Amino acid sequence: MKKRALVFLFIGLILVILPFCFNLYSLFRLLSLAVGIILITLSLAFSKFKNTFLIILLPIILIFFSYAIDTFLFYKFNRIPIFVYEIKSSSKVSTYNSFFYRIYNCNQELVLDYAYQKKYVCSDSALTTIDINDFLKNPNETYKEYKNKFVKLSGKISKINGNENIELGSYIIEEDSLNGYVNFNNNYAVEVSVSQDLSNFRIYDDLSVIGLVSKYEESDGKYYIYLEDVMLLPSESYESYIEEIKFNNSKDLISLVSEENYYLYGISSFNIRYSNNTLYELSYLITDSRITLDDLISDTSAINLNDENENLIAKKYELDNYNLLVCENSKKIIANKDFELNTELCEH
Repeated sequence: MKKRALVFLFIGLILVILPFCFNLYSLFRLLSLAVGIILITLSLAFSKFKNTFLIILLPIILIFFSYAIDTFLFYKFNRIPIFVYEIKSSSKVSTYNSFFYRIYNCNQELVLDYAYQKKYVCSDSALTTIDINDFLKNPNETYKEYKNKFVKLSGKISKINGNENIELGSYIIEEDSLNGYVNFNNNYAVEVSVSQDLSNFRIYDDLSVIGLVSKYEESDGKYYIYLEDVMLLPSESYESYIEEIKFNNSKDLISLVSEENYYLYGISSFNIRYSNNTLYELSYLITDSRITLDDLISDTSAINLNDENENLIAKKYELDNYNLLVCENSKKIIANKDFELNTELCEH
């Protein structure tokens, strides 16, 4: 073998082996491997045993062999592969993308996603929350900045399309709006592809989502950014609330939700204000099955109200801000605490 061929072979082998000695992401590892394969191929071309078929076949063999070793080292020893391209979504989340798989780097914990099948797998706290209105201020620039990155968005649902996708639109909150109502700008939206039951979600609901920014469309004055590989994070805004009740002195039973037999007694209005400052009518929440009788009575002990024959007519619950009478005939009366509750109310 010629001296020049030996030099190319020696240097090429060093450059091919060297990248496997480091467990870190760097394009220099891939560059070193590529230059090494080229030098090994040139060593064959400059040798006295050169063969055109072998010169063409050798780099292909070396690439496949290197890829196989690279994949094996990841599977067996959890080492960062060479044949990947990293996209950083945050200081704690990145993905290593390869030909047939993706690896999530969740704060140095590696999770294999073979064939790009997994949704977002890292902690939701590893990404900074972006308000949907800020995200959609300049959608074209936003897409350029976050393309192929995972983002965590907080907004309100503007549209639900079966179990296929939901949309988060930019919006304006109107003063004194009820039942979560906002004014959506339907020309600016993020479309979120999902594959799960969306029956518990409603238009105007607060929602946080984590997803991969995959596509951007601009047509007829409409601007859409698309997310895939999504994880939905139902808002914690609805976990706590305060009751806003206006009392009166009327002794009339006022129907609150006729279909469910709820009535107000000595109460003008009953609203619920959630921690995100959205105000809902109790009637709306009951109709939409967001609040049930069990939610109202919680763990409160019942006081039984019987007739003269000791037959149970109703149960009375003394709550913090009001009393509740639950009649055996399914009538439910939400009452002013200053009013006396008796079984005769069940018959009216």
